[in-house]
Amino acid sequence: MADPSARTGLIAALATAVALAAMFALTGTFSPDQVPDYASSPRQITGMALMLTLIPPYFVAALWLTRARSLALIDQLRPLVPDPAVVERARETVARSVRDHWKLGTAVGLVFGLLNTEPIKAFTESPIPGVEGSISIGQLLLWWLIGLMLLSRIATARAIRGLGAAVEVDVLRLERLRALGRAGVVDIVVVAGALLLSPLQSIDAEFRWYNYRFAIVVALPSAAFFLTWPLLPVHRRIQADRDARLRAVEAQLDQAGPAASTESLEALLAHRDRLRTARTWPLSSATLSRVLLYLVLPPLAWAGAALVEQVIEWALKR
Repeated sequence: MADPSARTGLIAALATAVALAAMFALTGTFSPDQVPDYASSPRQITGMALMLTLIPPYFVAALWLTRARSLALIDQLRPLVPDPAVVERARETVARSVRDHWKLGTAVGLVFGLLNTEPIKAFTESPIPGVEGSISIGQLLLWWLIGLMLLSRIATARAIRGLGAAVEVDVLRLERLRALGRAGVVDIVVVAGALLLSPLQSIDAEFRWYNYRFAIVVALPSAAFFLTWPLLPVHRRIQADRDARLRAVEAQLDQAGPAASTESLEALLAHRDRLRTARTWPLSSATLSRVLLYLVLPPLAWAGAALVEQVIEWALKR
């Protein structure tokens, strides 16, 4: 069941992008005549303005689209949950995830934002308050949205975790739980997309590690958390199912006497081996490959930005 409000999210994202672009254009931040003390060139400020024009709308859209995707995954799991009330509670939690957690998300985002920018100083002490002030506003908006995103997705992860504790499990039929395994991939895609856009701030062809370190401190632990934490209950239940089946097979092997046929013994031994090597996480090899690809792409983009810098420097010296 698709979330019809996803279209609203895209419209809100577009409106956010237009508003930010207008602010940076009116303050001259896209092509500043002067640069703040922390900047080495006008193009660095242009890059920051471009990044802050695109990434906040990206998160606005992600707030709606991830919710819609999570609701669809919950609906896919509905036939495997014996108690329909569990599914409805999970859907309600996800549907209200932003509305119920916006206050705490705002507080978290404000803390993150103030660790990255000083808005009062930008407006009162800077010789170019328009440029520095607009950059500061963009940073605060960006981290506010990250705070909302984190809290809403934590609520969603908790709902998925509840489903994992209630869903029917069969260690030999884990393909039925693919929707659970894909739940965290949604968040990893969001993280990877934001990190892929971040090299825009290196448009002046100078890669600065300090521009990325705080984002990595937030992004990578978040990706690991959203992939694994919601799956822990179902992982333990799959393990328990596998161990119970193994004990049953071992008991049958112990009870098999000399009269047991070779075929029956071989079947039991083969079944035991299959159980011993069975996965206990509802993550297929295709899903894991996709996760690794998403996490590898941002570092490759950053390495590409650094390589462009080196090539340009080499070309200018010739």
